[in-house]
Amino acid sequence: MTSPQEPNSAPNEKRICIGKIASSHGVKGLVKIAPFCEDFSLLNGKIFTSETGGNTLNITLKNSVGKYVLAEIEGITSPEQVKDIKFSLYIPREELPDINDSDEFYIEDLAGLTALNDKKEEIGKIITVQNYGAGNLLEVKPLKGESYFVPFEDEYLPEINLIEKYVIVINTDNFIIE
Repeated sequence: MTSPQEPNSAPNEKRICIGKIASSHGVKGLVKIAPFCEDFSLLNGKIFTSETGGNTLNITLKNSVGKYVLAEIEGITSPEQVKDIKFSLYIPREELPDINDSDEFYIEDLAGLTALNDKKEEIGKIITVQNYGAGNLLEVKPLKGESYFVPFEDEYLPEINLIEKYVIVINTDNFIIE
């Protein structure tokens, strides 16, 4: 079920969460995976079970069922065994496909970018992107005070520049809680 550190995985590599084992399916130990990626094939094969460490699961995808993907995990043969493996699933960042469109990017690439206001003055840093069910939210840590969330919409984020490493964030007064 798990394997030691893979020789080609560096200890400090950045890993991206691409899915989560949600529940068991049927009596033969199949699992339902909630995918966090558009390309489900990324979930097939040896997948890490944490952001760090060498534990992996060998996953064989079966088919889609609604919002889930059914899969078989090597060594898992019963629904009872699935209760112990409700892991998030990670791959190294460099295994994600290249993006050739300048208007597309991976959400993970936004973490650490400088947040600027509409006058291009620094107002903080991007911590992460979260989704609590109603859409993506950009978490901004201002220069002073507590972090806040901004809806991931053009109305509030008119420009994202990965080359120069900044995001323009406007109308933030609506989201700052003092």
